[in-house]
Amino acid sequence: MKRLILFLCIVGYISFAVVNAYAVKYDLSIRERYEIWNGYNKKAYGDKSINAKGVKIGKSNDHIWLQRIILGVHGHSHLCHYSIHFYDARVWGWSLNQNDFIKNKGTSDEYVMDPYEEHFELYDAYLERDNLFGIPLKIIFGRQKIYYGDKRIFGPGTWGNAIGWLWDAIRFSYHPTKNDFFDIWYGQTRTKDPDSFSLFSKHAYQGIGIYSHISTYISAIEPFFAWKNSLFYNNRYRENAYYFGCRLFNSNLRGFYYDFTIALERGRLISKYSYDKDIRAYGYAAKLGYTFYHLIFKPRILLGRIYASGDNNLSDSVYKTFSTPFGSTDGSHYGRLDLMSWGNMIDNQIDCYLFPKKYLSVRLALHRFYLANKQDKWVYYGYKFTNNKYNHIGDEFDIVLRYKFNKNIALQTFYGYLFAGSFITKNDIAHNNASRWILQIKYSY
Repeated sequence: MKRLILFLCIVGYISFAVVNAYAVKYDLSIRERYEIWNGYNKKAYGDKSINAKGVKIGKSNDHIWLQRIILGVHGHSHLCHYSIHFYDARVWGWSLNQNDFIKNKGTSDEYVMDPYEEHFELYDAYLERDNLFGIPLKIIFGRQKIYYGDKRIFGPGTWGNAIGWLWDAIRFSYHPTKNDFFDIWYGQTRTKDPDSFSLFSKHAYQGIGIYSHISTYISAIEPFFAWKNSLFYNNRYRENAYYFGCRLFNSNLRGFYYDFTIALERGRLISKYSYDKDIRAYGYAAKLGYTFYHLIFKPRILLGRIYASGDNNLSDSVYKTFSTPFGSTDGSHYGRLDLMSWGNMIDNQIDCYLFPKKYLSVRLALHRFYLANKQDKWVYYGYKFTNNKYNHIGDEFDIVLRYKFNKNIALQTFYGYLFAGSFITKNDIAHNNASRWILQIKYSY
């Protein structure tokens, strides 16, 4: 009932703002995507589609059609800025369904986190007021996306069909200069159930976030903090974690590029049945590159290492497997096949960006994936083995092409191929490689 009252208040106030608006803009985004998967799916790796529990789930050769439509308005009045949008995400031809993404099935903590489907869901509905108290401070209140930097720490996760993180939050943003800022907020993130409207359902997490940006002559510094508290008991534990870290980067220092992020995770896993566990984990991302402006296509070469700690003793009272706070877990971060997440992993990567035309870009990438700790699981799928001797998950090659026809229409296609490593083959998870091809067109107005 409280969420219903809150939603009606926001919609009513936005409706009043629209009536008294100086400028109203209508937005429409339509994204159509075709995908071919071979050798794996979202829940299991291998031609036989056997998941970590030894159960066959879905198929390994899906041909999928995805559609996502976002529609709404934004503008401003003499009172505030406002935005309200709804979106609808559909999938056809998928061998999986929402029942395969039920967490804590059969318990009082059951909920759905479907990555591909949401039917007529609230995308955003917020009010924004600038220059509070006569200083460069603004407040944003309501359903909103919250993202910064490379979206690794806080990001909405928009590559998947269903949006990853959407917040019902109150956020304060202070901008002492044009480029520098300090943001702080409290909010809750929604579940992703196609058959329920998220505002009227229990939220998945609550949290506090702090993110800031400080510009210097040679770099930018972005300190951050996050509190992440799960509102459900997931696998008998409720997460109560704190993150401290910083990002240091420069996008173009006479052609040189660097980007370093470090995140420490502390807190507790609160048990529903047995003993609590202390969280002691960390992750980092390090990239270094150079752009050859004098060469044809202006190639940019990047070398990177992404690391997330794993747990060497799953039975003790300390949990060492890192997990992202509220960042994107798919897309370009950890390979285009979306086989990896930022937990118990090493990703040694090489990227090459080419720019043949202003409206055309090409990315070539090679990822070598390893477990950070052999005794811990492959986090994305959950496969783990007692006395495991192998840590090489595989080598992934990606090629991505983006073509922008005009300001409204953009085309993207990629092909990714994984050469399965010894962790997969020697542990008999599967004996096949995997690939994924997509063709996507997006219209925005």
